[in-house]
Amino acid sequence: MRINYLLYTLLCFFVIFTTVNTVSAQGLNTSNLKDVKVDNLSDDEIMAYYNKAKSMGYTVDQLGMMAADRNMPHAEIVKLKNRIAVLEKGEKVPVPTKTKVTEKNNTDSLAGNNKSASDREVNEDAFLVPKQSFKRDSTIFGSELFFESNQVFEPNLRIPSPANYILGPDDVIYISVYGYSEKNYELTVNAEGNIYIENIGPVKVSGLTIEEAGAKIRKNFASTIYKGINSGQTKVDVTLGSIRSIRVTVIGQAMKPGTYTVSSLTTLFNLLYQCGGPSDNGSYRNIELIRGNKVIKTVDLYSFITMGNKADNVLLQEQDVVRIPYYQIRTTLNGQSRRQGKFELKDGESLRQLLDYSGGFSDSAYRSNIQIKRLSDLGYKLYSVTENEFETFKLKSGDVLTIDKALNRFLNRVSIEGSVFRPGDYELKKGMTLKDLLTVSGGLKEDAFLERAIITRTNSDLSNSTIAIGLKDWNASSDKVILENNDIIKINSKFDLKDMETVSINGEVRNPGVYTYSNKITLKDLILKAGGFTDAANKRGVEISRSIKKIDAQADVISQAYVLKADLSKGLEMNDNDIPLQPTDVVSVRTDAQYNRIRSVNVLGEVMRPGNYVLTSSGERISGLIERFGGFKSIADSNSITIKRIVNTGLSASERQEIMSRMLNIKKDSLLEDNDLKEAYLKDVVLMGVDINKVKSDIGGKDDLILEDGDLIQISRTSNVIQTIGELRNPTLLTYESGKTAKYYIKKSGSFTSKSKKSEVFVLYPDGTAKSVKKFLFFKSYPEVKSRSQIYVPAKVENKRSMSTGEWLAVSSMAATLGTMVIAILNVTK
Repeated sequence: MRINYLLYTLLCFFVIFTTVNTVSAQGLNTSNLKDVKVDNLSDDEIMAYYNKAKSMGYTVDQLGMMAADRNMPHAEIVKLKNRIAVLEKGEKVPVPTKTKVTEKNNTDSLAGNNKSASDREVNEDAFLVPKQSFKRDSTIFGSELFFESNQVFEPNLRIPSPANYILGPDDVIYISVYGYSEKNYELTVNAEGNIYIENIGPVKVSGLTIEEAGAKIRKNFASTIYKGINSGQTKVDVTLGSIRSIRVTVIGQAMKPGTYTVSSLTTLFNLLYQCGGPSDNGSYRNIELIRGNKVIKTVDLYSFITMGNKADNVLLQEQDVVRIPYYQIRTTLNGQSRRQGKFELKDGESLRQLLDYSGGFSDSAYRSNIQIKRLSDLGYKLYSVTENEFETFKLKSGDVLTIDKALNRFLNRVSIEGSVFRPGDYELKKGMTLKDLLTVSGGLKEDAFLERAIITRTNSDLSNSTIAIGLKDWNASSDKVILENNDIIKINSKFDLKDMETVSINGEVRNPGVYTYSNKITLKDLILKAGGFTDAANKRGVEISRSIKKIDAQADVISQAYVLKADLSKGLEMNDNDIPLQPTDVVSVRTDAQYNRIRSVNVLGEVMRPGNYVLTSSGERISGLIERFGGFKSIADSNSITIKRIVNTGLSASERQEIMSRMLNIKKDSLLEDNDLKEAYLKDVVLMGVDINKVKSDIGGKDDLILEDGDLIQISRTSNVIQTIGELRNPTLLTYESGKTAKYYIKKSGSFTSKSKKSEVFVLYPDGTAKSVKKFLFFKSYPEVKSRSQIYVPAKVENKRSMSTGEWLAVSSMAATLGTMVIAILNVTK
């Protein structure tokens, strides 16, 4: 009862949702589903049908069997199953389109709408198994053919019908009669293997090739309705139309063994591609094609991989079985071959065949010997196989072969260095002398030191010895020196044997530095080499410091240098007042005392006229600058200004380290080991905060700082938030509330963590000043917080660990405070 209801549901479903060429839904024969087209169904329609059947307890395979009983084409059943499988994974499936390949030929004008083999309608997606990703050992030779991205074996369903193609049920045959008579037939081979031809009757074609079937059909036509075939006035073409599907099975060591429904044009290689090829334990050399319970072909994929031989790529037939056995012999090749990896060998194959499969030796390989490691019952054994044994040495499964690299040494090399025209390595020929080598290297340069050349020779025990030879008459003397392998000849230049002679210039020139000394160079020459004077140069007082070559070592006061002065105010023209320079002279061009560089500061932020301002005097203060930039915008925080200044604090590194260690309770070792931390307390750029209210109330006072060249003045936007940073459960931005202390905001940030160092909490105010927690007996007093303040909670410091965010901010703020303190002291002492 349930089966009848399911069939009824199935038939009604296809009646409602199927469109078949010119046949309307109402006219569909519900007992015959041969015209069903799955491509015309939407994803929702298929799932509605499947869910209904599944709720009644039926599987996809059972539905396919019932549809086959109602003559639904096998290809459509496969498509339906594939669509359901993909839709169950939640993926959308694009409706496959049919590709019609048309090949024009000379018979078109005669045959009218004649259909050739290349006019076949092919629905490629009907026979493709969804691609699967397989995890495989990529070092196995041949495995790359079956990678997901590789389409070497992708089935091609648009090829012409092979001459040996065997017809079977569900194949469609196109018959075109043209000439004296014209007619076209489209006939399907039925389950009994026959086609039914009008006025002739059934003709059995199953089991025949397409050529044999064509000959049989022509014979039937010629003896019945088309007598003109015998005289040649009527011609008949028989081609394959739609192709059938077949079922083949893959067993053994395949990545995905099982039964596959494929096109009848599918080849053995196509099927191997669909099943993922051999597994990591499968053979690439002995794949068996079984037909009728007999092995009809044994396939060696290496023949295709190495030579491109497709002789084994045969067409599959219904009920074929492909068996992939375990590999028998597999070896591993490492080292200097063109390809490394795991290679499978057949019985009787030698080391030479393995080298052929790997592409042979690499260019840098040692070719005379290959090391082989082999496992025996008692352990590993090593074999050294020489070149003359490659053809005969038989490998065993599990052997590991290693090809070494050739030695980096020369057997016939001599080298020459130094003052010759073509230094380098040269071939050592039999009986070669030093004269021969000097000749091939282009001879000696003019600056060669002829008094002594050095030959470094490697002895038989790899020790070195040195041979000296004079080259004043090198044509004669060098002809007597016989060279040996790896001799190195060094010929010095005269200039190599004395210090490099230089002169230097510093001060107010455009390119100060050290310059190579040359004969007769003068003071003016050197100034021109250095780009000439700058505008700040004092040309009247140019000094030349010259070393004294000979000194009195016993004198009470030893003079090491003396100074020459020159007046170049008249320019660098040619005249008699130029001074010749000597090696090691140092020229100093001082700054003119009357020259005053323009100094400026930069104003950024919420002011009326931001930008760069030139300082009008050496003592210009902040109050005067405020007047010049027109005051503050309404959105500015006009209570404080932040100044970034480059300043030398005057403190040594050890003094800064001592102050920072004491203020933050950080051990000196931690300061020394952390480069970033050292940079923080040694830096010369500091931040200063200025209270504008104090400046306005006491213009010219100590808070009205004098500006310096390069100062960067920042006026921030007003804000009613404060920030908590460091070892808190929830460091964040909070709304400012007047009169609250740091403790209040710490509680609002989730309070302290287990790593918090509560005694070191401090508040950094917008003006750059800071206040920390004060402790008296058992009581702690937390500082009051102002708008735009930042509350820092450092972490407990342990030896040899990185600083926390709070500690870094603490270091930065303390460094800024330290700089501010020093600047304030310097300003007071001015």
